[in-house]
Amino acid sequence: MKFSELTDHSVFSDFLNRHCPVCMCELGEGDVCPRCFRSGSAQQAPPFLPAGCPVGGRYIIGALLSGGGDGNTYAAFDADTQERVFLREFFPDAVCMREEDAADRLTVISGCETVFEQSRADFCRLWNRLIGLRGLSSLISVRQLITELGTVFAVIEDRGFTTLDEYLMTKPGERMDWDALRPVLLPLLSTAEALHSTGIIHGGISPKTILVSGDGKLYLGGFCIERARCAAADLNALLYDGYAASEQYGVRQKPGTWTDVYALAAVTYRCLTGREPVPATARAMRDDMVIPADVAGALPQNVIEAIIDAFQVKPENRSVDVGEYRAGLMGQSYKKKVLPLSRYSYNEVSYVNQDKKPYVAESTYFQPETGETEEKKQPPHVVPAAEEDDGPGRKGLIAFFAGLALIAVAVGAYLLIDAGVFRKKTETPTQPVATVGYYSVPELVGKSEVSVKSDVGLREQFTLNYVKEYSRYAQEGYIFAQSVAAGQTLAGGSELVLYVSLGPRIISVPDVVGLEGEAAKAQLEQLGFVVTVNEKENYNGGTPGRVASVSPLPDTLLEEGETVFLSVWGQPMTSAPTTLPPQSAPQYVPQTTYAYQTPSTTARRGGSIFDLFNLFG
Repeated sequence: MKFSELTDHSVFSDFLNRHCPVCMCELGEGDVCPRCFRSGSAQQAPPFLPAGCPVGGRYIIGALLSGGGDGNTYAAFDADTQERVFLREFFPDAVCMREEDAADRLTVISGCETVFEQSRADFCRLWNRLIGLRGLSSLISVRQLITELGTVFAVIEDRGFTTLDEYLMTKPGERMDWDALRPVLLPLLSTAEALHSTGIIHGGISPKTILVSGDGKLYLGGFCIERARCAAADLNALLYDGYAASEQYGVRQKPGTWTDVYALAAVTYRCLTGREPVPATARAMRDDMVIPADVAGALPQNVIEAIIDAFQVKPENRSVDVGEYRAGLMGQSYKKKVLPLSRYSYNEVSYVNQDKKPYVAESTYFQPETGETEEKKQPPHVVPAAEEDDGPGRKGLIAFFAGLALIAVAVGAYLLIDAGVFRKKTETPTQPVATVGYYSVPELVGKSEVSVKSDVGLREQFTLNYVKEYSRYAQEGYIFAQSVAAGQTLAGGSELVLYVSLGPRIISVPDVVGLEGEAAKAQLEQLGFVVTVNEKENYNGGTPGRVASVSPLPDTLLEEGETVFLSVWGQPMTSAPTTLPPQSAPQYVPQTTYAYQTPSTTARRGGSIFDLFNLFG
């Protein structure tokens, strides 16, 4: 199918001739939108889908808002609810393309098939999780996933959003004071923390992906899969300079909760100061970014300290999780954690930090009212800091005298050996007796793979082998079984196999229409689906016992264990059902009222719609 054929639908095509392709407002006379002041129609060249293309039988694609990373985002109109929505299309342009004569499917670049399939599964897993988290107060509302045109679309509701970047432009000095920011920032922090508890790391938090609704609430949008948030990964990275942390640019470092903490601190800094943060890559070379004196003077001391702790360039110096950052902002007591790892490759972990010293996760209890920290005793395998902070002069003297001592010992040993002092009568040498320690196996089920790999003591006691398998019941990256039960004793160095979850397996629903019902059921169950079979009344001459339809439709991506419904033809009916009178075609009347208002200061950026092009990544 060619691109021109995608819009060969009279109702949908006619709609966009009369409405703005961005805000879906009725144009009236002329072609300039009275709401967003955009002129002309949306003409998207391949590989982007053309305006007027239908998706899912109810959505009309409008203007392209953004592209990059793992996909494209379009404005769209929901013909059923008569309102604007957003469609996030899976389209990783680094590994696939959409050709002119095959617009209804994606063509994977040769050699990139594995990356494409893994990224598609990650995309479906991410957006399915977001669908299940619709109740979070500061999270965009995701309706459904649609499999069509050879790809997958996530449907996102519109609540009259503008971006935080655009919103700040309407404020004096393009900034907010702490009393105004705090009540809208704290729910956003709670939402980010809830996402982290489900294994979702955003990786792209910025004023361009934080959205402001008509009532002033902040919402988190702009989601991408992890491969699209790391410069060292397989896809084109979608990063926001000033808000992306240093580990997102480096090959040897892996993002985590601390990455989103950095971005949230950068957003807080931007809101309070009106200044764009200096990119982490530049700060790594020379960090001279400061909070202006007039801003700092109006902030509580605990807020300043919390921002400083969360805004550190090196991950090991940074606040580890959002809960710690929020407690610091509120001046509450909290458990201060130490990041166990900082240097990573993308796929494997190197267990040293940037100073080549082992890190162990330790906690201290911080009392903001006194500023005192009660340190826990370090385990014996961690080198005390006092022994590492010797000045160069003292180290040089120690090395000099140690060298003299070694020379003296060597000379003395040579003289004694030559004199026969160390010569012994023939005797049978005594072999040292090896001693083997025994250790109790700890309970590791429920712990993350990263936290276990960072435990130096465990690596010294056991040989740890990690086996990754799909699991419906364990979160991705967490251990769901171990080869030796907790409490048993093993000799030092014994193998301990840990089974790490890959999350639920993503399976494509096969086309079983026309197969015998029992054979179709067996095929689906073998793939891992739960199957429900219903008999369908047979007025149309269908073959009894064969599958009439399958729901969800074939090629839909589902998690293992989800239910697939089969409709099987029953015995032929002797009389036809009563025919209902035909229904008139629905009238598509666009919604023309929106909750937000166009900021008066947007003219310098070419119109109020400028930052909508960054709404979702």
